[in-house]
Order: sequence, then structure tokens, then C-alpha cells
Amino acid sequence: MAICLDLFLVSDRYDAADGQDPRTAEWPPHPGRGFAALRSVADDDELFVLRELERRPPPVVHASAAISVGRSRAYVVTNTLAAGGGNLSHPGRTSGLRERRSAYPQQSRVQFVWTSDDAFDDKSVALLDALARRVPYLGRSTSVVLMGARRVDSVEAPPGLDVFEPVDDGSGDIQLRVPYAGYVDELNVLYEQGHSTWQASDGARARHWYRQVTSHESPLQGSTSASSEATVFRSAYHDLIVLRFIDRRPAGRLTPVFTAALRSMVMGQTANPLPPALHGHGYDGNPHVAYLGLPVCGSPFADGHLVGLAVAIPGMDEAERRRILRGILGPEGRGVVDLRVPGFRSEFTLEYRPDQPLPRSAADWHWTRPSKQWVTATPIVLDRYPKDGDLAAGVLQSVVLSGLPEPALVEVSTAALTSGAVHLAPRELPRRARGRLYCHARLHFDRQVAGPVLAGAGRYFGVGLFQPEASEGDRRASQ
Repeated sequence: MAICLDLFLVSDRYDAADGQDPRTAEWPPHPGRGFAALRSVADDDELFVLRELERRPPPVVHASAAISVGRSRAYVVTNTLAAGGGNLSHPGRTSGLRERRSAYPQQSRVQFVWTSDDAFDDKSVALLDALARRVPYLGRSTSVVLMGARRVDSVEAPPGLDVFEPVDDGSGDIQLRVPYAGYVDELNVLYEQGHSTWQASDGARARHWYRQVTSHESPLQGSTSASSEATVFRSAYHDLIVLRFIDRRPAGRLTPVFTAALRSMVMGQTANPLPPALHGHGYDGNPHVAYLGLPVCGSPFADGHLVGLAVAIPGMDEAERRRILRGILGPEGRGVVDLRVPGFRSEFTLEYRPDQPLPRSAADWHWTRPSKQWVTATPIVLDRYPKDGDLAAGVLQSVVLSGLPEPALVEVSTAALTSGAVHLAPRELPRRARGRLYCHARLHFDRQVAGPVLAGAGRYFGVGLFQPEASEGDRRASQ
């Protein structure tokens, strides 16, 4: 058994330098840097999972050995204060010439694989994955990254990646910074004192020798198989990319307008050939990329305004996935999106900030966490007209047609079943869903279902989004 931390470099480059020699591009990414990124987004009550991870032996690293190195020079603001500071935007501060190196690997995917996870139960693995998904970048802020974590029985290096294996006899050809027992505490002290985190990796314990081996020599060779609770049904959507509104929050009833604009932008920015999951043509029977509006709902003061938009990406070929991710975040991977929406004079600015846990409606974990009970945040549009007008039977049929397990119980209503849920008039539905029956619903499953949960005829265009909620049994258990 092993724990795998999976990274994807959105902009096809890695902007980071060795802590001891800033003129040298760091490659492959050091496990210690990835660990420090996890610590930067973790709350105090979440540190236990990092303390367990830091006690593991150094991880195996999967990364492309073939890279090119780029160099850039620019004047940047320094922390040095001077009466005649030469920076116009920051009076009293000086500017200094900095030279930076970037690594451009042939493959933008990197994995850290810890071969021992005896202390990790399903809850710990889920928490580690949630932390990884909050990390916005690795190295400099220009290196936008998507991260996730999972338990695996064994793993081969993905196609195109090489294996960097830790060695204990000093016979390796490269040193990488790695976490060690006490690493979390060291990072905490450095942060409190205002020092750089790389200094926690400046000792013998933190620098481990690695050697490059061919992928078929990997000590973890075998088929990949994610381990999870047998009772949890996993959504077909492996990625939920959330973009947060920065200064304006549109009304929930405008969800179809904004999701249509987002779809147009993503398709326009995605490199050809467009993946079939993106346009949907000739892809019947398989889940498509879905565009979602995220309303504030389910709390006593929920007002239903949109705090963000999201793109749900199903499992697919890695090359197609990369093209879609760059179509969402832009080829530069800045993490800032300017969205032009028909009917509005100015663009809406959205930001990719997975490190921010609040508001919860703008956090991917809120829509993906497992639950036995789900309620509509946007109404579900029925795929077929139900016999005898039975809405509950129609909802159940649409849920099953969407690839979800059959609910044990379905509640339906023409009004919202949770505070802040979006109400749409017939003319406000997505164009492809107009003329069909629609309603709000609550689904009760006999097992945990992990989201995002999307169902119905308009699930790819902003309607049919469900939000997890605690069941009566869960509430009684927590009291």
C-alpha cells in the first residue's frame, strides 16, 4: 500500500529555484517543497495527517527527466527600506534585478509516492486529498498547480515519466529535499520568525540522495488501483475546478447565462482538436464536461447569489484533460479569468483559489464530500416525461440515467427544499432544457455518494446540481 500525491503543472513549466542556488532551476520538484505547500493551506486541527506523513520514508518521485531550462531577468520589489527608495508603487522600498530559472518538462505531471501508509485510514487519506486540492501553486506563484492525493496498492510511472528512487547508501546522482520527523514543527517556527521555508530543508536529515531508474525498474510496479470504502460511490467527475467571483456576485437565476458564457470561453481557449467530452458530439453514453454555477445555499442566511462558477471534468485521457485545464485557466495558467457575459458591459473577474476554504459554496470540497443525502441547489430537469405525471418517479429515472445509484427515497417539490436554492422561470432554463418538466428534489441513498452530484437533462449546462446535506441520522449522531 502507498500514498500518492499527484501534481499537474497547468502552464507546462515549473518556476522554482534551489534554495541554496537561486540561479539553478529545481527539477524534479522536491518532495519537501510539496509538503511545505500542504502545510501552508492546513489548519491546526489538520496537522495530524502531515505529522503522520512526515514520518514516512522518503517518497519515490515520478517526473519527466527530459526538460529544457528558461531564464528571465526582471526588477522586483525587495524588502530593503531606504529613504530614497526607487520603487514608484512602494515608497521607501528598493528594486533589485533578479534572474529566475524555469524548468519546462516534456510531461507536466509529477507524482510523489510514499510506500508506507500503515497509519493512514480512509479519513486521513480524504483529508490529505482535501489539503492537496487547496494548493494553488508550487514554487513561485506563477507555477499554478492542481494537486490530489489517494491511496494505491502499487503504481507504475505514467507514460512519459521517469522514476527517481531514494537510495540510502549515498550512491545517487541527485539530492532532493524531503520531509522528516519534526518537519511540521520546523516549518511553524520558521513562519513565526519570518524566515523562508526552504531553510527547514537545509540539514542532512532533509536532503536525501536519489537515483534515476527506468520506469520498468520501479520498486512499486503494478497496476494502479485506488482504495476506498466499498460503501462509497464515486462520481464520474474526477476534477472540479472552481473559479471564484472577486468583486461581484450575480443572482442565482442567471446561472444558465453565466455557465453558457463559461462554456464558450473554455471551448475557445482549448487547443484543437477539442476533446469529445468537451463538445459532446458523438460522445453519447459518456459523461461530458459540465459547467456549474455555485450558489450560496443550505445555511440560515443563504441568499442564493453565485459565489463562483465551476467546471466538472470526467475521467479521460491525460492529454485531453490537460488541454481542458488550460482552456479553463488560460495558456499561462495565471489563475485569474476575465469572463465576458452577454448582457453585461464589463467583464467579470474570477480567480482560481483552492487554498481558500471559505465561503464553503466556493470550495470544491463542499460539493465533492461524501454524503447519503443530497438536495438540489439548482432545479433538476427531467430527461423524460413521467407516467401519470409522477415527478418523484421522473427524478429517480433521471438520476439513474445520469449514472448515479438508485436512491432509496426521493422527495420532490416545485419550491426550493433548502435555503438559497436557485429558482428558475421556464424561460430562464438553459436553452437545451426548455420545454421540459423540472423541480427541486432531495435524494436519500442507502450508501455514501461522493460528488459532484449532477443529474437531469441540463446537468452539463448549470442545472441539476445537488448539494450534500446531513441526514437526520447524521444529525442525531453528532448531538
